[in-house]
Amino acid sequence: MKGDRHVLDPVHFATRSLMILRRTVQGTALLLALFVASIGFSQEPSRKDGLVLTVPNPIKGDTAELLRKKILDAVDRQKRTIETIVFDFNPGELPAGSTSFGACLELADLIRKVQLGEPGLPRATTVAFIHKAVTKHTVLPVLACGQIVFGPDGSLGDVPREELAKATVRTAYREQAKYHTSPDLVQRVIDPDLTMKRVKTPLGERVVSAATFEEWTKQGKDMTVVPRELPGLEPGKVLIDAETALDVGLARGIFGGRGELVDALGLPRRSMTEDWLIDRTPVAWRIEIRGPIDSGKLQSLERRIKYAIGRNANIIIVQIESDAGDIRNVANLANELRSLKDNTGVNPVRTIAWAPPKRALGAGTFLALGCTEIVMASDAVLSDFRYLRPTDRKIVSEMLLPLAKSQGYPPLLFEATIEPDTTLVRVRSKANPNGPMQLTLLSEYQIDQKSPLPRWSNFGALTPGEGGLLTITPPLAREFQVASATDIDTVEALYASLGLEADKVRVSRDDYLDRIAEFFREPWVNFLLIMIGIIGLILEMKLPGTTVPGTIAAICFVLFFWAYSFVGEFTLLAVFLFLLGLIMIAVEIFVVPGITFVGLAGIVLVITSLGLVTLDRWPTTTTEWVSLGSTLTAFGLTLVAAVVGAICLTYYLPTLPYASRLILKPPSEAPESEAKLTPSRWLGAVGVAVSTLRPSGKAQFGEDFLDVVAEGDYVESGKRLQIIEIEGNRVVVKEI
Repeated sequence: MKGDRHVLDPVHFATRSLMILRRTVQGTALLLALFVASIGFSQEPSRKDGLVLTVPNPIKGDTAELLRKKILDAVDRQKRTIETIVFDFNPGELPAGSTSFGACLELADLIRKVQLGEPGLPRATTVAFIHKAVTKHTVLPVLACGQIVFGPDGSLGDVPREELAKATVRTAYREQAKYHTSPDLVQRVIDPDLTMKRVKTPLGERVVSAATFEEWTKQGKDMTVVPRELPGLEPGKVLIDAETALDVGLARGIFGGRGELVDALGLPRRSMTEDWLIDRTPVAWRIEIRGPIDSGKLQSLERRIKYAIGRNANIIIVQIESDAGDIRNVANLANELRSLKDNTGVNPVRTIAWAPPKRALGAGTFLALGCTEIVMASDAVLSDFRYLRPTDRKIVSEMLLPLAKSQGYPPLLFEATIEPDTTLVRVRSKANPNGPMQLTLLSEYQIDQKSPLPRWSNFGALTPGEGGLLTITPPLAREFQVASATDIDTVEALYASLGLEADKVRVSRDDYLDRIAEFFREPWVNFLLIMIGIIGLILEMKLPGTTVPGTIAAICFVLFFWAYSFVGEFTLLAVFLFLLGLIMIAVEIFVVPGITFVGLAGIVLVITSLGLVTLDRWPTTTTEWVSLGSTLTAFGLTLVAAVVGAICLTYYLPTLPYASRLILKPPSEAPESEAKLTPSRWLGAVGVAVSTLRPSGKAQFGEDFLDVVAEGDYVESGKRLQIIEIEGNRVVVKEI
């Protein structure tokens, strides 16, 4: 039963594990709870305190002393009663293996002393957590732990054989085997050539070596060989994987991550907060993120975090002054925060998320969960996703719940902030009515269903708020250990709670470039930039030589593309497509007029480039494709509006005061004086350029004025010209 506090006999434990594995689907939370209960872990948080310590890789001469100081800091300075210590042997989710036998032996001795409660150290249960390959002499401190648990990808073994030939090394490993319930399994970890057998005894099934089996046979012990194979323990296989370790009783369980393990052990969430600043000077930065979270904001935040780390920061406070926000890319940065390292690339950075007063974090919740710990103001709110559309909430669920679980937060609590009308209740198991009240989260559906779980006592529901969605207020954050403090209403209080001196904390705010770029990314500013830019281009083509419209157009488009250079992955490609589109449109107008395909292709490229630059990544979902389509449609309509505006301006500009000065118009020029072009009359005619040809402009031939295009790139006003080609309305001249 879930409320049982006894630990099963090792043989019974192995048998019970096998029964559960045969009858259940591995990985379901409900049956994981039953398995955990059968080995003495509790699904319900017992509020016992503990530590999760990362064992550096490789293990060096100072590793044992560093971990000892961390343990004593929690006991002496923080005044915590530590009952369980988890040693995580795979920092950064990477394989681990150390060649230094002496350093590994020192760590193994420390672990054994903690387990025995020797003077100067707390007496605590020690648990080795292996979630990737652990090899070489790192195996030694793993075996020193009282319990071993695995991750799905964990494996153990491959101890250097040449080292085991040394008497001191061989003795150290054999010494660890004595403390385990099945010394033969420990010996199998060390010696992969051992042949193992599964036998049935009056106490249940056991896995022993062939030598032990022969010895027991000679002693006449009551046992029989179980004709079931031992996959994963074949002679010569150097690594024992998680499934094999669980099957033979070497592992006490398989867990998906630290959060799942801490929950099963009944440890508080703060046990996962590890202090890496032992014997190091704190270098703290406070980084503010203000305004709606979008890709530009995230890139700015990431850039400033890297800047701070480059200046030796080992404490980073993320002040999240943002409500709502875009959820598409924020999970990526949250996961980067989880594994943030200092400038040595070895030590993790302590990160603290602060939700200031009157803030209801939406997308910012991801950033908060990615940090080492969360602190809140007394009126701040976490996980407020009421502003999202139902389709977006599904995306949030897929990203947020795994993040919460991996960080040791109750996933069901965060699920209720995404899934409408999810009613959660506080419960206590009736199996231990005299014990302290223990809180957990179960849906009402689970309570009503008949199951092997004990009955529950209901201690009140968590009622959804507006829109049927729960929001995590400070009282809820305290109750379920989401936030380490919920009364931090000022920066001064924040520094005091962290033990920091205000004058030594550096502050990084959005710089002026970030704010300017954000302004130019506003939709209405985008519309104006594109509208004015296109009108300027058209006017420059219609009124060659004026230069002012072209200059304004260039400024508008440079500002547009620059603003999105903070956001997208496709900025450079978009710029190239935009320039190519302009070239094709120019070819349509000046080189091969009348061929519509070139002009249409240029227009499509221009619109595509404008839409492409706004993308932070390539669309992968229907929603993202629809969003891109909407953006392209908006830019297309803007282009149409700009063309109409340019035509109107071209018609009325000559009549407007001051504006008419932008147009170089000969005194005698009038619409009715424009010459009719006939090749026989004008071909070879000689005239004078009345405006600068760049390469188009005006020229006078006799009393007539013509629009011409120079053969070269540039002809100054007043130069003599000769018509060398006439094609439709296009008149080509050369300087003579």
